[in-house]
Amino acid sequence: MIFSIQDYCVLMLLVIYLLSLGFFVRQQKRDSGAGWVLAALLCWPLFMNDEWLRMSGLNELAVLYGLSDIFAVIGITCCYRAIKPLLYLRPSAKKRLWLPAGFTALLQITALLIPAAEKQTWLLASPIGDPLVLWPAYAAPLVAGFSVLLIGILITEHMQTYHRHLPEQAVDIREFKVTGLASVMGITVGIAFMSILLVTAATFGFFQLAAWESYYHLMLGAALLSVLTSLLFTQNTSPSPFDHDRLDEGKATPYEISSIISKAERHTIDSKAYKIRGLTIADFCDEAELDATTLAISLRVSDKKSFRRFIYHFRLEYAKKVLLRTDTKVAAIAKRLGLNSEKFLSDYLVKHLTKNGSVL
Repeated sequence: MIFSIQDYCVLMLLVIYLLSLGFFVRQQKRDSGAGWVLAALLCWPLFMNDEWLRMSGLNELAVLYGLSDIFAVIGITCCYRAIKPLLYLRPSAKKRLWLPAGFTALLQITALLIPAAEKQTWLLASPIGDPLVLWPAYAAPLVAGFSVLLIGILITEHMQTYHRHLPEQAVDIREFKVTGLASVMGITVGIAFMSILLVTAATFGFFQLAAWESYYHLMLGAALLSVLTSLLFTQNTSPSPFDHDRLDEGKATPYEISSIISKAERHTIDSKAYKIRGLTIADFCDEAELDATTLAISLRVSDKKSFRRFIYHFRLEYAKKVLLRTDTKVAAIAKRLGLNSEKFLSDYLVKHLTKNGSVL
């Protein structure tokens, strides 16, 4: 058997998939998103079914050819459900999220209208052109590409919202960023768009590429597998506890603002919360019996501060007192406060003292 470049690429993806599946089983993850990750992992080989048929040369199973695109949509939807709890403390479950999968499934069924004998020829060369006759062959891949693009954009937007509000919900934000997963999702969105262009070009015969279906499966298959592989590694996030509709509205009475900030300041001093590494507004408010959304709004409205800046104010006051009253070095204080850079603390402290009219 002579393997093509596409075959080698498919086999390479299969090896990565098997390693990922083994890693998942060995991890024995029990978090809320583990079930969705497993479901997405099980969808991946089903999406690549056309490639397995083409490589095996089993013409008698050609009737199954063209029925696998739906699994790419189900897979990315499961990824969405696995990612959202990482970003929100109380994620909403929207039923209309499954509409793209349902619509793709309806179009997928139309592939059964194509005779098995004609599908056998597609195992050697993909159909090109003649969209009015062969539309069942193009409709499902095209809609699947659009669906992956749409859901990928939704995931990316949620991540952007999460990162935008991260200073309002965590102090040491570097620990809670998901930049790697965000980059993978951005690449997936770009690949989904390219897959749409590829299917469209094949539909109208813009170019003669006999293996366009293999390239389509390789592109989306690699993108989905990269998302799944990223999800297998522990994502240290700070799920947002906010009511984002109320947070965006940003309204609170003067009494609410002064009252909750006063309570927050008192709790910060009494509990020495500013010394806690990885402190989040959710943990802080649970212990202080405060509403996280109201506190975030109050900090934003009163002093144009985020929760991060609020806690850093106390950290810097603590660092100033230690430096003035003891011989402790800046490096030791930085380590005590959980800061990775002595220079960062020095620069930040100088700015803080200058702003407040203090001199060491």
